[in-house]
Amino acid sequence: MALQTIAILDVGKENITKLLTGFGEPYKGIGVGNDSTPVNQSTQEHLLGDETCFKDGNASYRILENNSYAAQWSNVFQYNDLPSNQLCEAAVSINASNQTTACLLRCTFDPVILGSGEQFSITLQVIPIQP
Repeated sequence: MALQTIAILDVGKENITKLLTGFGEPYKGIGVGNDSTPVNQSTQEHLLGDETCFKDGNASYRILENNSYAAQWSNVFQYNDLPSNQLCEAAVSINASNQTTACLLRCTFDPVILGSGEQFSITLQVIPIQP
């Protein structure tokens, strides 16, 4: 499986600014879908597939060896989480429980088709870098 496209979305940049000033909502969800349209950060704010599944993102952070930080979200998606069992996009969303479509980022990847009893584990990370 190869990553095809990825971007922090404009709506995500706006919410990060709001988070820094106490007006935003934290990102707690992770989702997958079945659309492989390349990411366009300025026009898309959510998963595009006609089949999507959002779950708790198990949000966490870790300190890297160079003393920078990585925010990460992860979960495991099972056979039948999507009717077609084809996954080719993922996103970090504000709230998994109400399937809020405002997402921090969206990525697309080579299609993964789950067979009976199979699962797909995904971790998405954001690592701020300094020039």
